[in-house]
Amino acid sequence: MPLLKRKPYSLAETPEDLEPNELIFQVRFTKEIFTDYNEYLNKINLYRRRVWTCKVTGKTNLTYEEALVSEKRANEKVQQFPKEIVVPALRIIQYSMLSMRELAQTLAAKLQDNVFVGAELYARKDNNNNEYLCRVLKIMEEGDAVRYRVAWLDGDKKVVGNSTLDKKDLIQKKLPFTRDVWKSFIRESTYRNAPWVLHEKLAQKHGISTAIPEELRSKFFLQNGLVVAYNKKRKNIEDVGDQPSVEPIKYPIDDLLVLPGEDDPVFTDRPVPSRDFNVPMECVGDLLLIWDFCSSFGRLLHLSPYSLEDFENAICHKESNAVLLVETHAALLRLLMNDGTGKYLMAIRKRNRTCKVKHRTADLLDFLMLVLLY
Repeated sequence: MPLLKRKPYSLAETPEDLEPNELIFQVRFTKEIFTDYNEYLNKINLYRRRVWTCKVTGKTNLTYEEALVSEKRANEKVQQFPKEIVVPALRIIQYSMLSMRELAQTLAAKLQDNVFVGAELYARKDNNNNEYLCRVLKIMEEGDAVRYRVAWLDGDKKVVGNSTLDKKDLIQKKLPFTRDVWKSFIRESTYRNAPWVLHEKLAQKHGISTAIPEELRSKFFLQNGLVVAYNKKRKNIEDVGDQPSVEPIKYPIDDLLVLPGEDDPVFTDRPVPSRDFNVPMECVGDLLLIWDFCSSFGRLLHLSPYSLEDFENAICHKESNAVLLVETHAALLRLLMNDGTGKYLMAIRKRNRTCKVKHRTADLLDFLMLVLLY
C-alpha cells in the first residue's frame, strides 16, 4: 500500500445501505465507492498529486497509481529470490542495527558466493581456462565436498550439454541481485528499522526466532507482538509537582517581550548620545548622511575611505581649501557629467562664467568644472 507523506494511508470504507439503482462513483485503481461526486473528485485529485511514496522501493514524488505500479514491480523482483537465499538473508536482517545501505551491502557480500539451484553463472569447462555460461541443476554433497550438476548454455541460453563441476570451477562475475533489489527485499520483509524486525508471519513461516536478543532487551520490548523502544525521556513527577505551571510562549513575539537568557549580558541604561561635534547640532544629520553616502559608494566614486572625524575637520577648516573636500566634489561632479543622459553636462556648458582663481571654495569648484569639461 503506498504511503502518504511516508505514513500509512487508509482507504475509504464502502458506504452501507446502497440502493440497487443508486448512482455511485468508483475509483478505478482502489475500488473505493463514493455517493457524493465532490468527495470523489477530491479523492481523485489527492491520488493524482505527487505526494505518494512506494512502500517497497522508497521512491518519492509519485502519484498513487505510479506508487502501486512501483510496488508491484518490486514485489515481482523480490519473489524471484530462491528459497536457498531467503532464509539466510532473513536471519541476517532480523534485529540488525545496520542502516539500509550497510545492511544491503552485507547481504550482497555474504550471499554472493551462495550457489543455488537455478543460478546462472560462468564456469571452466574440460579443465581449460575458457569460461562458459551454465545453469546449476543440482547441488550434491559428498561428505565435506560439494559438487554441482550444471547445464551448459549457448548464446540464446539453450542447453547444449551437462557436466559435474567442483566449487573451484564456478565463476561468479556479478552479484545475483543488485543492492536496490536487496533494499526492496528488506523493506518488504520488515515493519520497522533500527532494529530491523521481520513480519511475524514471515518469521514463523521460515522458522526464524522473534525473541529480542539479549543485547537489545534494555532498549526494546514486545508489546502486542510488536517491538517497541523504551521512552528515553522519562518525566520526574516529584520535580514537576513542586514547580508552578508556566504558560508556554507562542512565537513569534515582539523583541521587547523576549526574556534574557542566563548567558546574556546584563544591559545597563541607554547611554547619553554624544554631542561633541564641531559643526552645529542641526547640521549633524546632514554631516552623517553625506559621510555615509561617500563611504558606501567610495569605490564607485573612486574615493579613498576617510573617517567621520577627518570629514568634519575638513568641513570646519577655513584657512584654505581642504584637499578632501575638493576631491569629493570632483568625484561627484565627474559622476554627474558621465551619467549617460547628458542633461547635467549641457546645463553646465550653458553657464557663462569666467575663471577666477582665488582662495574661495566656489571659485575653486568653478575652476575644477572647467578643467573637467575641457
